[in-house]
Amino acid sequence: MITTKEIKIKRNEEFSSEYIEQQLTILGLDVLRWAVVDCDDETYTLSLAIVEN
Repeated sequence: MITTKEIKIKRNEEFSSEYIEQQLTILGLDVLRWAVVDCDDETYTLSLAIVEN
């Protein structure tokens, strides 16, 4: 089943898609797509489409 969820990850000094992908891999999520929907001084908020069993 494909679901949508929002998560927060720690913000780093230099934004890059590689950093986001690495953090999603560490979390063990099967991500179909992601988008940054918000950020503050400490975190990025991501909207994810993920595959869940």
